[in-house]
Amino acid sequence: MREQTMDLGGGLFGVLTLPAQERSDGAIVVLLNAGLIHRVGPFRLHVQLARSLAQAGHAVLRFDLPGIGDAPLLAGTDAPGAVTRALDALQARFGDRGFVVGGICSAADLGWKVALADRRVRGLLLLDGFAARGLWFRVGQLRLLLQRPLRSWPGMLRRRAQAAAVVTDDDLRDWPEPGAASSQLREMLARGVRVFALYTGGVAGYFLHPRQFAASFGAAARHAALDFEYWPDCDHLFMHRDDRERLLQAVRAWCARG
Repeated sequence: MREQTMDLGGGLFGVLTLPAQERSDGAIVVLLNAGLIHRVGPFRLHVQLARSLAQAGHAVLRFDLPGIGDAPLLAGTDAPGAVTRALDALQARFGDRGFVVGGICSAADLGWKVALADRRVRGLLLLDGFAARGLWFRVGQLRLLLQRPLRSWPGMLRRRAQAAAVVTDDDLRDWPEPGAASSQLREMLARGVRVFALYTGGVAGYFLHPRQFAASFGAAARHAALDFEYWPDCDHLFMHRDDRERLLQAVRAWCARG
């Protein structure tokens, strides 16, 4: 395994992690920023993930989007445009091998948009991506309520009544339009895109029950090219070492099946 910087043009650059023996047909993994965390990832998760995947024969690029970390703001280049620039640079170097894109939270949202628009994307990594709340979310809320001592109910219900004034994931995330996510997922799966969708207990504000996934995406949720997992005991940024190791193994196994 070796690592080197890669010029992506326009002042953007990334860190390319290369295996000792590359797979000539293997898709290149592109890890996107988790919010405003720069390319090392939360608790150096992207570094660990890149090196783990490289040991399994995958080339991995991690880079900063414009205005994040070391990357300058670029006039006329938004986040999807910057990802397209990175994919173009990788294709020029490695040829038409296809890409796996995505990451945590906003990286999952951006990966979704890029995969929908760019047919070079062969895999989509969705860590705490979009989900609709609906009935099964309410079931999850009720289950949590019943697990709490009765004396805590008044405070919980009071906070729930005040939640309308609080900024939520809906305000912060770049999610598909209501009702569009299912058809968009079907379109990508029909095109041959493989999807790894993982939800953690860190997004209890919008995901609380495993059956929410099928309710959010319909028949597409049962597609053979889609892997879904729910880890309610894990936080959003994989703070604990054991959770990060579990994620590394899960993503590495998923990539190996591609």
